[in-house]
Amino acid sequence: MNEAIRDTAVADEPLTKAEAGLPERPGILLNVILLAVAILLGCIAMEVALRVIFAHSLDFSMEMWKYAVQLKRPVANPQLSFAHAPNRSAFLMGVPVAINSEGLRDREFSVDKPPGVYRIMMLGDSTTFGWGVKQEDTAAKFLERKLNADLPAGYNHVEVMNTGVGNYDTVQEVTYYETIGWKFHPDLVVLAFFINDPEPVPIEKKGLLIDRSYLVAFATNRIDGALRHTGARPDWKTYYASLYVDDRPGFQACKKALVSLANSTRSHDAKLLMAILPELHQINGESYPFKAAHQKIKDVMDAENVPVVELIAGLKDRGPEETLWVTALDDHPNAKANDLISDQLKQWILENTGNR
Repeated sequence: MNEAIRDTAVADEPLTKAEAGLPERPGILLNVILLAVAILLGCIAMEVALRVIFAHSLDFSMEMWKYAVQLKRPVANPQLSFAHAPNRSAFLMGVPVAINSEGLRDREFSVDKPPGVYRIMMLGDSTTFGWGVKQEDTAAKFLERKLNADLPAGYNHVEVMNTGVGNYDTVQEVTYYETIGWKFHPDLVVLAFFINDPEPVPIEKKGLLIDRSYLVAFATNRIDGALRHTGARPDWKTYYASLYVDDRPGFQACKKALVSLANSTRSHDAKLLMAILPELHQINGESYPFKAAHQKIKDVMDAENVPVVELIAGLKDRGPEETLWVTALDDHPNAKANDLISDQLKQWILENTGNR
């Protein structure tokens, strides 16, 4: 009898968590969920903070990312890859940037050239586009104002079209002229050549996070900077020099595009001028490190009877190199440099146009 009572009492006792198959503490899954939520909230907080910090910044990498996201769009032609999205605007590197209906950082131009107008088309990359300077402080607009104050013989007005697009290389610049630019009937095409122009045609990376997340862009840019700082990636001198190795596909494509531009401008009764812009880190005295690279490009143009202006002549020895830069960490030409560039272009144009 007592045994039965004892068995019944035991049977009536509630089961422990272990006996019932329940965990004694929150399981691994719950911990993972809590960790994921904490990481997500941290990322959201960092995303908000970065959007505030870089809303109006002078950080080159982040501003270039914003430029690509806000003002560029992909195009079907693989030799062009991307172009400016028409009628968009943004605030980049401390200045307003507006794109017109033709995808240019400029005012509107009629396709048909007005009578008595001498029209110049400037092809180039971010240096021509005017990275970090106001539209009126680009080399194109300096040149336009100066030529209208001192007109080429036989003309009553000068138009200078700025067709520069950030991250364009020679192949893209030539493709733009041969597919779109020639329709504006420029009298003179000025190809502003920069040291990195033999790079392969870049592809704009598109995706939800790449296009929208400041945090992803910031992390990607800082990782790239760290790799360069530690030597895991080549420094600027080594990298630029490597672009001019004769068997590099990018260099071969660049030379082919230059010959094509010489032929296409001739076929459209336009003059072609190449203006070689130096890399502005080291230009004073005789220290410029890319003279051999420039000579290779000049040899291509000489063979096509295309004149070349070496812009370093009017830029060097004007004070410390940094006085020509947009910021202390970004050596794109500033307003002072663009003013000096336009002086040299104006001189060549007046000496080689009309009866002068």
